[in-house]
Amino acid sequence: MSVFIYLSAIALMAAVASQLLGWPDGRSWFLLAWAVFMLATVIALLAHPMRAPAWGLFVGFWGVLATVVLIVLQALAVAGVITGEAYGQWTAPPLAVVAIWILVGSATGFGAEPFGALVDALGLVTGLALVGISIATWAGLPELTRVAGLAAAIAYVLWAVFLGRVVWSLPPIVRSSVPTLAHRTG
Repeated sequence: MSVFIYLSAIALMAAVASQLLGWPDGRSWFLLAWAVFMLATVIALLAHPMRAPAWGLFVGFWGVLATVVLIVLQALAVAGVITGEAYGQWTAPPLAVVAIWILVGSATGFGAEPFGALVDALGLVTGLALVGISIATWAGLPELTRVAGLAAAIAYVLWAVFLGRVVWSLPPIVRSSVPTLAHRTG
């Protein structure tokens, strides 16, 4: 899972570099890769020990679903089906839902081990920056969207680096401890 979290950070950095170098096709492909790899990130966030687990599970479900929608929308963008302003208007809502999931996961379990305060603080900054992209897109402020996008990319990459390290250190699920039908008696 951590490898996919790290790959999401690399894909997002490549998307930003493509944008800065004026390569929109590369940006679209790298954003598609980011969305695919980010699915592992939002699923990994479900491992966070939250103080309101029911709320976290509810928002987490919608965060995972929004990531899947983002993957589909990004694939449509790569195919050239949605472009320009329509692209931003379609992708802003699922991005906002993902941002809310990151905010809820980080806030409801703030500082809980093994995640710690640094990972959660970076999660809060990342969530706020992603919400900023959505709001700027909805408001039709392209310059603010670019600034928020750069801030969100930096925050996401930092968060992903530390989150990936935490997820890497989590104990693996021991499959032999999971009961199967063969273990049933009676």
